[in-house]
Amino acid sequence: MVTANATTQRVWVDAAATPDAAAGPVGWMDVVTLAEKAVGVTFTYDPTYLARPDAYVVSPELPLAPGPRVLRSMPGAFVDSSADSWGQKLIRRQLRAEGVTLLSEVDALVGVSDEARTGAFRFREEPSADDEEAYVAGRAARVPVVLDLRELRAAADRTRAGASSSEQAIAELLDAGTAVLGGARPKALVRRKGRALLAKFPAPDDEHDAIRWEAVSLNLAHAAGLATSRVRTIEIGEHAVLLVDRFDRVGKADSVVPTKSGDAGELRIPYWSARTATGDGRDYLDVARVIRGMDATRDVVRAQLRDLWRRVAFAVAVHCTDDHLRNLGFLRRESAWRLCPVFDIEPDPVQERLRSTAIVGVVDPDAAPAALVALAGELGIKTSSWRRSLAQVLVAVESWPDVAKRVGLAEDEFAAMDAAIGHRRDALAKLLT
Repeated sequence: MVTANATTQRVWVDAAATPDAAAGPVGWMDVVTLAEKAVGVTFTYDPTYLARPDAYVVSPELPLAPGPRVLRSMPGAFVDSSADSWGQKLIRRQLRAEGVTLLSEVDALVGVSDEARTGAFRFREEPSADDEEAYVAGRAARVPVVLDLRELRAAADRTRAGASSSEQAIAELLDAGTAVLGGARPKALVRRKGRALLAKFPAPDDEHDAIRWEAVSLNLAHAAGLATSRVRTIEIGEHAVLLVDRFDRVGKADSVVPTKSGDAGELRIPYWSARTATGDGRDYLDVARVIRGMDATRDVVRAQLRDLWRRVAFAVAVHCTDDHLRNLGFLRRESAWRLCPVFDIEPDPVQERLRSTAIVGVVDPDAAPAALVALAGELGIKTSSWRRSLAQVLVAVESWPDVAKRVGLAEDEFAAMDAAIGHRRDALAKLLT
């Protein structure tokens, strides 16, 4: 039952142009909100979308069928397109300036800059999509901030010249006061010659150099044979800013060369987090179930399962415990869902911290090596295969000191990183003896 204090908002959903399909309407949803929570959602596919030969289920809860679909919460794929904790802080600040004290799930969805949001969905609060401005809410243009790479480099130059502190330079870039917005990882969309990159900034409450730790981890993941986006850092004073190529974008925003979908410029790639794909799963076996249900050949499914196992082994080797299933995802290319590049992976200096996602029911880090062997069996991976993968992972992880020096990690942080990585790496090495 919906109380008298509930509100209802309609949001129209469109698909952006992708490398495989043209843009067009997807459908609309009516969201009933009580306080900040969506307590009822009714979604209806647009008939023109259902008639498309390339139509696909846009979220697991929304099968391709005419008529309204009633849910108790926001569809997972739309949550994936909503503001993260940093974006929500920015939106809350803007709403407070307008006299609004609550941030609804609709605010978190439509309050994100259309240019920057994750995946290929576009949202509007007006029925007509004839005007591109319909996709950008008035206060969403700077959530997150959109910067040019030259602005980052100019800020670095100012700090080197002593014209400003690194904290001042970063606050000016983000257009946000850290006293108001502390407690989340600040982010921005950065353009480099029209291409999209994600910039991650240090947070005020970081207890170690989290940006460089993540840069080290992503470089090690690449060396371990995992797909990663290109990553680099820019120094702004004593702080580093991490730059990562957006894996859900292809092409350039200012390009005029058309693709096979008939569209020019930047194209978007549909994205589901593993949390969405699994229906709020809590174990890597849930991810494996999704992979096995893919519309793909047996060889592709097997390759995806081996890739999943290697990712879990790498996360164990570097003691990444923040491995919740929103930090794993799928991209849709050529009419199929596939695991996306590795992202948001960082060693945890707290050795006793439990894993966020279970490995065959195990969250205790000390029991992870045995759980990995069990996971390989569940995924149908031969012993010789997982041993080869693990050996490559361990060789890559062993090189962390050289990588850390290359990204500029201070030597006084080496002991903490060695403590985070060394114990777990050594435990895994025993599986190969």
